[in-house]
Amino acid sequence: MSRFADHRSALRQPPIEYRPELRWWLAEGHHTDQTLRSEIETAHRFGFGGMEFLAMDEEMIDHGRYGWGAEEWVHDSAIVVEETTARGMSVSFTSGTNWSNANLPTIDPDHPAAAQELDVVTIDVRRGAPAAGALPRIDLDANRGDSLLPGHRVAPKTQRLEAVVAAVLTGDGVIDSSSVLDLSERVDGESLDWEPADDRDWRIFVFWAHGTGQTAAPSATVNYTVNYLERAGVDAVIDYWSEVVLTAELREQIARNPRAQMYMDSLELTIWGAGGMFWGQSIRDEFRRRRGYDIVPWLPFLIREIRMMAAATTYHYDAESAQQPEVEKVRHDYAQTLTDLYIENMLEPFAAFLHENGITLRAEISYGLPFELTRPGPAVDGIETESLEFGSQIDAYRLLAGPAHLFGKQYSSETGATTRNHMLDHRFFDQIIRTQLAAGVTRTVLHGWASTVGAEGATQWPGHEGMWPMFSERFDTRQPASEFYPLWNDAIGRYQYLLRQGRPRIDVGILRTDHFVDNLSGLVFVEEDGTRVPDEVAYGRWWMRNRENHWWQDLGMQDAGWSYEFFDASLLLHDDVSFGEGVVQPDGPGYQALIVYQEALDPDAAALLLDRARAGLRVLIVNGARELKLLLTGDYTTHERAASRTPGRDGRDEELAATLTALRALPSVREIDDPAQTVQALRDLGVIGRAEFTAENRDVLTYLREDGDLLHLFAYHFLYETGAETTVEVALPAGAVHHIDANTGEALPHQGTRQAGDRTIVTITLAPGESALFTLDRGSAGQDSVPARATTVADIAEWRIAVESWDAGEDITIVEDRGLGYVTREVKPTTAVTRIESAATALRPWKDLPDIGPEVSGVGEYRAVFTIDAAVAADGRLLLDLGSTSGGLGSVRINDGAARGFDTSHPVIDITSDVRPGTNEVVVRVASSLNNRLRARGYYEQIADVALQFSGRAGTHETIVRDYGLLGPVTVKRMR
Repeated sequence: MSRFADHRSALRQPPIEYRPELRWWLAEGHHTDQTLRSEIETAHRFGFGGMEFLAMDEEMIDHGRYGWGAEEWVHDSAIVVEETTARGMSVSFTSGTNWSNANLPTIDPDHPAAAQELDVVTIDVRRGAPAAGALPRIDLDANRGDSLLPGHRVAPKTQRLEAVVAAVLTGDGVIDSSSVLDLSERVDGESLDWEPADDRDWRIFVFWAHGTGQTAAPSATVNYTVNYLERAGVDAVIDYWSEVVLTAELREQIARNPRAQMYMDSLELTIWGAGGMFWGQSIRDEFRRRRGYDIVPWLPFLIREIRMMAAATTYHYDAESAQQPEVEKVRHDYAQTLTDLYIENMLEPFAAFLHENGITLRAEISYGLPFELTRPGPAVDGIETESLEFGSQIDAYRLLAGPAHLFGKQYSSETGATTRNHMLDHRFFDQIIRTQLAAGVTRTVLHGWASTVGAEGATQWPGHEGMWPMFSERFDTRQPASEFYPLWNDAIGRYQYLLRQGRPRIDVGILRTDHFVDNLSGLVFVEEDGTRVPDEVAYGRWWMRNRENHWWQDLGMQDAGWSYEFFDASLLLHDDVSFGEGVVQPDGPGYQALIVYQEALDPDAAALLLDRARAGLRVLIVNGARELKLLLTGDYTTHERAASRTPGRDGRDEELAATLTALRALPSVREIDDPAQTVQALRDLGVIGRAEFTAENRDVLTYLREDGDLLHLFAYHFLYETGAETTVEVALPAGAVHHIDANTGEALPHQGTRQAGDRTIVTITLAPGESALFTLDRGSAGQDSVPARATTVADIAEWRIAVESWDAGEDITIVEDRGLGYVTREVKPTTAVTRIESAATALRPWKDLPDIGPEVSGVGEYRAVFTIDAAVAADGRLLLDLGSTSGGLGSVRINDGAARGFDTSHPVIDITSDVRPGTNEVVVRVASSLNNRLRARGYYEQIADVALQFSGRAGTHETIVRDYGLLGPVTVKRMR
C-alpha cells in the first residue's frame, strides 16, 4: 500500500524523469561540440528532463557535410546521447516522414522499400468507339503543384500496371456500382481491346503503381520515404540503422541511458498522383486475405484527393444513392487493411528492433494518414499527441487517452507549438499543459528548444530559429522567462510526478472508430470572410471554451465531473483487456460503462459486449449523436441509429442486428435517442462518478489517479479568458485530504472538507485558469473543516520599478576544427540587457510607463515593503496576491527567503515561512515575451502566416503591442 509520506520527498524535489522534456531543433550537424555540450548543460540547469533532437534545414551550409547521415551528424548524435546520459536526462531520436532519419539514402523511388501509391488515368468509351491499343501511362514527370508539407519529390522511373476497371457513369462523379467490370484479364501486355455492349457512358480506369518519390531534408544525400505498409520498408530502416547509424560508440552510450527513445512524429506522407491511394506490392493480396473479397472492382470508388492530411480526403467518385452504403463499407475495409499493415509491418517490427537496442518507441500513432486512430496503441511504448494540431482541446486529447490508459502506455504530448512565435504570454502555454493534464497527458515535451547559435549568414538575433519562425515557441535562453524555468519545471514536475502514480480512473469509455481523424482542428483560425483570428483568441474563447466539444458534443458528463475517453471497439478483443469488478480493465482505467453511438460497430466487439453485459457490464446505446468530421470545411456526421450496421463489407449486418437485439434486452443496458439524456441514463444504470461534482459545474475539469489507498486529484478551471472564480464540491471516497502546492511541493491538510456517509466532499475554489492538486488518503480518517477565509492585512501600492530591456547585442563567432580538413564556423547572437529605472511608483503595463514604453521586452523588477504586526504573523497563513502579472512567468522573494514561483493565471504565493513581524521587503520579478521588441524591429513583417496558408490564403504575421509586467493589485492576505 502506498502512503502519502512516501511521496513527500519527490514532491519537494521532483525526480528528473518527471520534468518537462524538449524538442531540440539542431542546425543539422553544424553545431560545434562546444555548443552542443553547452546547450545540454543549460537545459539541465534550467530543470528540463530530456532532449528529443532532430536535424532541421539550415541555410548557408553544406548539407553534404552537415546533413543527416554525414559524419558530422553522426558525431553530433553521439555527443548528444553522451551529454544527456551523463546528466540523467532522457534522449530521443526523432522519426517521421518529414525528418531525414526516417528516410533512407539507400533506396530510390523505384525500390521495393520505397513509399508507393496507386495512380490512375482514365479513358471514356462508348459502343462503336472502343478502347484499342496501348493503355495510357502516368506522366511521372508532370507538374502537379506543390504540397503544403515540406520536402520535395523526385520522380520515379518505373510504373507497374495493377488493374483495369470499366464502369458506367450515371452523373458527374457518380458510378453505377453494378456495372463495374474488371478488365485486367483482358489486357495483353499493356494493350486493351474492349468495346461496351450498350450505349451508356463508360469510363475505363487504368491503375498504375509507382513510387511516391517523397524525400526529406536536410540530409547528406537524397533520402527517400519508406513504405509504411510493406515489411520491406521497415526492414530497410532497420538495416540502415544497424549498419550505419548505431555505431559501436552510440550503442555504448544508449546502453547507459535507461530512457533512450525513438519518437515517431505525425505521419505526413504525401501522394503525388491522381489516384490518391497508398499502395504496395502486397496490398491487393493482403486485402483479399483479410477482407475476403477482391478490392479491384472497387478501386474507382477509392480514387481520392488528400489536402495535406487524411482528414481532408475528398473522393472523386461515389455510387448511386442506393449503392453508396456498400461503397462506404469498402472504404472502411481499405482503411482497416492499411491500419493492419501499418501495425504489423511497421510499428511492431520497428519496436522490436528498438527494444533489442535499448530504445523504446513513442509515437503520434496514425493521424495524418487513413489509419484507425487508436488501434495501433498496443504496438508502441508511448502514445503522443500534440497541441499544434489539436488546439488545446480536451476532446481531442481524449481521442488518444483511451488506448494510452487501456494498455498502460505513457501518454505524452508535443506541447507549445502555435503559429504565433514569440508573441504569447507564458500563461497561454500553461493553459495548454493544464488542459492536457486534465485528459491524462502526464509527460510534456515542449515545442521546443533551439540553440541561439547558428550558421553564418543565416542567424540573427534573437537566435537560430530551428523550427522556422512561423511556428512557436522557443523555450530556451533567448526568452526573458528562461530565468524562471527552474521554478516552472519544478512545478510541472510535481504535477507530472503525482499524476503518474498508480493507475488512471476513468468513468466511461466511448467506443469510437476513426480512420480520418481531424488532426487539423487546431489550425483553423480564419473566419469565412478571411479574417485571421489570433491563436490565443481561438484557444481561449472558441470550441471547448464556448461549450463546443468536437467529438462527444453533449457536455453532461463533463459538467457532472465524470471522466471519459475514446477508443476503437475492436481493442476490447485484445488479450490484454479484461473485465472484472463490474468494470473494463480493473487494473487500468476501470471504465464503469461503455457508450456505443456510431452507426457502425464491429460485430465481434458487439458479441463481446453482449457477453460482458450478461456478466454485469453497463452499456449505453446512444442514437442521434453528432461529431466532427472536418472543422476546416464545417463538416459533421450525425449517427441517427447507433450500431445499425457493421463497418465493413463482411455480410454480417443481420448478425449484428441480432446481437444488438439481445443486448438491448439486458438489465445492464439502456438505449436513448438524445445524447442530452446520457448522464441520467448512466445514473439509472448505477454509474457514480469517482470524482463527481455534487452539482453541475461548467468551469472545471478533473483527472483522477488511484495509488493504493491514495487518490490523486487534479482540478482545473479551464475558462481562463471568459470565466469567473468558481467553487465546486467534488465527492470522493472517505479519507483525509491534502492540498499540494505545486510551486513548493508543500502539502497541507485541505481546508474545506466534510464527511457525507461513505464519501468525503472536497470544496475547491479556483480562479479562471487556475489548477490545483490534491491527495486523498483512504487510510486516514477525514475531518470536517470549513474553507479558509481570506482577510487583507496589507496593500502594497508603492513600488520601485526597473525593467531589464532586451535587445540585440554583438555577435560572437565560434570556430571548431576537428582535424578533418575544414573548420566549422557558428554565429552566436548575444542579448544586450539595459536596465531602465522608472520614475513611476504605481503599477501599470510597461507600454504605459513613459520611461519604458511599447518597444521594450525583458524582465521587470519590482521592489516594495510592507508591514505585518506580530499578532497577524502568528495567526494563520500569509499569502501574497500579485493580482496580475500580464500572464508573465516570474518569481517572488520575501526578505532573505528563497525565490518562489507562481501560477501565471492566479499568482498567489504562500509566504508564511519568510514573513517576520514588522517591515518586510518583497522583490517581484516578471518576464515578458519578445513580442514588443521584435515588433519594433520589424521581425514579423517578412514571416509568412502559416495559418493563412492552411486556409488557402497568403499573408504575413501581424501582432499588436502587448501588456507586460506586474499589474496588481498586490495585497497580503491572512488565511484562517
